[in-house]
Amino acid sequence: MDRQLERYREIAREIVNDYARYRPSLGEIELSAIADGDSYLLISFGWNSDRRVHSTILHLRVVEGKFWLERDETEEGITQDLLDRGVPKEDIVLAFYHPEDRKLTEFAIA
Repeated sequence: MDRQLERYREIAREIVNDYARYRPSLGEIELSAIADGDSYLLISFGWNSDRRVHSTILHLRVVEGKFWLERDETEEGITQDLLDRGVPKEDIVLAFYHPEDRKLTEFAIA
C-alpha cells in the first residue's frame, strides 16, 4: 500500500478522534468519530434542554492522495491541524468552497 496514503489515513483518524474527546459544555450531547473507507466524520447528537441536536461537525475525505475538507464546523478549523502534521497545502482541498473560489486560496483546487 502507498505509504503516503496510509499516513494520510492515520492523520485523518487522529484528527477526528482528537476532536471526539472534547465534551460540549451545554446539554447532554455526545460526539462520535466515524471512519468509513476514506471518509472521516465527527457527528454530535443528543439534547440541549428541549432541543434535539444532531449534526455533522467535521467531514474529511482522503481522495487521490489529497485531503478534501467537505465540512469543518470546529472552532479553530482543522486546516492548521493538517499543516501541523506536515501535510503540504497542495494536498489540502477546501471542498466547502466553490471550485472557482478555491483558486483564491493558497490550497489545492482539486
